[in-house]
Amino acid sequence: MRLTEEVINDIRNSADIVDVIGHYIPLIKKGKGYSALCPFHDDHDPSLSISQDKQIYKCFVCGNGGNVFTFVSNYKKISFPEAVGEVAALIGKPIQIDTAPKKVSKYQRYYDLLSAMIAYSTYLLSASKAGEEAMNYLINRGLEKDVIEFFNIGLNPDGNRIYEYLKNHGFTDEDMLKAGVCRMLDNGMADVFYNRIIFPIHDKEGNPIAFTARDYRGVSDSKYINSADNIIYTKGDHLYNYHRAKEAARKAGYIIICEGVMDVIAYYRAGKQNVVATLGTACTRNQIELIKSLNKKVVLSYDGDNAGQAANLKIGELLMDAGEEVYVIDNNTKLDPDEIINQYGKNALRDLEAKQISYIDFVMGYYRKIYNLDNYEDRKKMTIRVSALIEKLPDQYDRDNYFNELYELTKIRKRASQEANKIGYNKKTADVSFSIDGLTKAEYLIIAQIAMSKKALDIYQRKLGYLLDPNDQKLAMLIIDDYRKHEKCSLSRIYDETDDENVKNLITNLALIETLPAEYDENSLDGAIGKIKMEIKRRKMADLKEKIDSISTVDPNKADEYLREYEKLIKELGGNNG
Repeated sequence: MRLTEEVINDIRNSADIVDVIGHYIPLIKKGKGYSALCPFHDDHDPSLSISQDKQIYKCFVCGNGGNVFTFVSNYKKISFPEAVGEVAALIGKPIQIDTAPKKVSKYQRYYDLLSAMIAYSTYLLSASKAGEEAMNYLINRGLEKDVIEFFNIGLNPDGNRIYEYLKNHGFTDEDMLKAGVCRMLDNGMADVFYNRIIFPIHDKEGNPIAFTARDYRGVSDSKYINSADNIIYTKGDHLYNYHRAKEAARKAGYIIICEGVMDVIAYYRAGKQNVVATLGTACTRNQIELIKSLNKKVVLSYDGDNAGQAANLKIGELLMDAGEEVYVIDNNTKLDPDEIINQYGKNALRDLEAKQISYIDFVMGYYRKIYNLDNYEDRKKMTIRVSALIEKLPDQYDRDNYFNELYELTKIRKRASQEANKIGYNKKTADVSFSIDGLTKAEYLIIAQIAMSKKALDIYQRKLGYLLDPNDQKLAMLIIDDYRKHEKCSLSRIYDETDDENVKNLITNLALIETLPAEYDENSLDGAIGKIKMEIKRRKMADLKEKIDSISTVDPNKADEYLREYEKLIKELGGNNG
């Protein structure tokens, strides 16, 4: 049978997520839904919550969530079509799924080229005369042969041997130039990574896309060189070892981020496979999106020197801004993970990895070393900087405690912001609660109402039409589109059809907020719409005030026009400009 949208919808609509998940793990009835020990991390208190009416599950500890197909796919480690087939068999509607051939990527030729280069370079390292010196170097660095093989470490010797090999295997000069492994010189084509040990870099699907290359003879000014951006590789879009680490991170419940390839390998030697590297001390938005898609706690492990600690500080804040739960390995050794394992052994690195402290604890310790706390101006700077980070924490209890701790250090009080734009939860019970601000609550209520009632959707479109938060607005548009195709909206169906991880996460969060109305409530909807409209007017007033201030002396007539509009909005808001 061909796996069509109609077949998938029929199976999804016929399956009960409680029955399906209950087939694999024991469930406990809890309030309106069910809970269970999460099978996706080491769980001792039931942290997996299941909404029967929304047909959605989520673990608010490790972040694993989705619908009935997601659970079976993750639990059995099978593909989406296979999960659909398994659910169909469980509900008594067995289907035979046709397995269509895998679509060939337009970049497949370049993946094949790099795969051929990896195969040849690993041979040159492990089985050729040219590789003896490089192999001895790696072994002296503590890398055993099974580690070398696992990471596909190879050798690009001199003499343009990689170029000649690829040429003899049907790859053109243009192919090699586009893939970034050779370059054109005055006397012809030449290898880019000659006389270097090479470490392949892969994309999130495991396709080889680039290399980082190490000078093992100490003859170059550059210890490492990396592939330049090319047809299949943009450095800021990828993380080294991500394709291997994502499954290990799912099992461990967290992902470790470090600086370089040898740090990742050091952790692997110490028994940790849930580790990736940014290949430098910078972290881009696209790399953060990759990390976010794991829905896991993030542990930073940059080097113990000043540059590494500064990277922990900067990248940790970027991750907090993205809504991640961030910890830092408390590394006061001035060494990187590779140096620690080579100087002190595997147990030393394992012990260090266990010393995970919260990002805010790390920040306080970092600034205590930077600032002179006997000096008021330094204490003031520390208070301002640390306060801004504390205010980003989603949990009010944590914010209060950290502000108290900061006050004990600086003796300067800073009032905590009352804005808390994220869902809070109790990790032991996995009960989702509204520790979110009123504006966010209003948008969540609107989404929940329009998803359950077409009448609510009509009112929303007539009276408001859009939401302020970009992810809320994306989901609202997907709900509208779902109604165009189907008589009733299904968040579970939307979850399957969207590739946006932020929207997927929003769906799983919304499905398990028990304080949202369980049925259509026009009064609640009107109240939420009114709150959003008021906020829109406040934002417009703020914009007008900025315009008035900026052009009052340049264009008085235009300023008067803005002022009249501003005064009109004040009247509409009842004289309260917020």
